[in-house]
Amino acid sequence: MSEKDIHQAADQSHENRGLSVPATPSPKYVLKVRRIVVPIDFSEYSVSALRYARAFAQHFGASLILLHVNEPTVFPSELGYAPIAAETLDQQLREDAHNRLKVLAAECASEGLKADAVIRVGRPFNEIVTAALEMDADMIIIATHGFTGLTHVLMGSTAERVVRHARCPVLVVRENEREFVAPA
Repeated sequence: MSEKDIHQAADQSHENRGLSVPATPSPKYVLKVRRIVVPIDFSEYSVSALRYARAFAQHFGASLILLHVNEPTVFPSELGYAPIAAETLDQQLREDAHNRLKVLAAECASEGLKADAVIRVGRPFNEIVTAALEMDADMIIIATHGFTGLTHVLMGSTAERVVRHARCPVLVVRENEREFVAPA
């Protein structure tokens, strides 16, 4: 009996029992994920999002872009003008973040994944969206801290802004939600 005959027999069996016929997957729809941007702020939440990104990258054979965004240091005007100190501090923060990203990229490489470490300077949501567009990303996987109420109003939500402005799909990994990525 051919595979086609088996499917027809199953369809007739379902119809005879009054059940709906299950749809067979259509090969004309294929999900292609080649590049995934993963914003990393080194919090436990962003590390959780990286776990999801690793699973997606393994499943689709995609590469990862580990992205950290440094906001420029701004000193209150009452403290006077200190451009050298601010530039030095910003440079040290970028170097530290880049070293930490390289460690995460090396961990990904040990799992057979390709991961690039990228540092950008600016407003996080804007830099994430811009980087995804410039790097032709197919997906962004980002964590949210789950702020609510006044904290949300005062701090805003980078993840929320990324979802609103990104031109590719965004998977938001929420704090304290059911995990669907588990170790193999």
